[in-house]
This record gives sequence, C-alpha cells and structure tokens, in this order.
Amino acid sequence: MSTSDPAAAASAAAAAPADARPAGAAVSPGSPEAPGLGPLPERIAEALLAHPAVAALSGGPFGTLATYLPGRRLPGIVLGDAGEPDRIGVVLRFGAPVGATAAELRRIVAAASGNRRVDVTVTDLEFPE
Repeated sequence: MSTSDPAAAASAAAAAPADARPAGAAVSPGSPEAPGLGPLPERIAEALLAHPAVAALSGGPFGTLATYLPGRRLPGIVLGDAGEPDRIGVVLRFGAPVGATAAELRRIVAAASGNRRVDVTVTDLEFPE
C-alpha cells in the first residue's frame, strides 16, 4: 500500500521493529545482526577446537597467548599485525602426530585470517583416561 500522507508514513515507521534493516543492507561480522559469525578469533577458535587432535586451546605457561574480546579473554589465539605471524597455542590429544597436526592447524588459521605465517605452540598433551 502506497501513500503520500506523511503521518501514515511516520506511523508505519514507528510500527516497524527497532532492529528492522533495509533489505540488502550490509551486516558487519560480529555485530548483533549477524548471529553465529562472531569476531574472527572466536571463529578461528571454533575451527581449531573442531579438529579431532585438538583437546583445548592454551594460553601458554604464562598465559601470554590470548586475545582480549569485550568482557573476556580468549586464550590460545593471537592474530598478528601486518608483517607479524598469527600465534596459536594448543593442547593435543595423546597419539596425534605433532608435525602433521601443526601443519593442518596452520592451514586452518591461515585460511581464516589470510596470514601466510602461523606459529603453532603445543603446550601439553591430553592423555586418555
């Protein structure tokens, strides 16, 4: 329904939900309008934790491998600035081949971040119970 009445247009705008956005408007990753995307470090963490050889992410012996997000700290991931490598710290499951697993994790992080250099630190092994 089309109308040229400004009062009708204003009342229609007021009736629309507050978070209604024009069709085709851009949504930035990590914004509330884009559920499930989240910040890049969180997406990388999810991808790393989905790998069958990774038991956990690790901040390292002194907790220095970490990304600070609003209201919390994400251990095990540091995305490098221009010219610096991305760094990750992981705990592997016992029996996982360290070299091959590190290479796979490098590919996962590089594909997500676009960085060619990724340093992987294996801080511990998780033994089966």
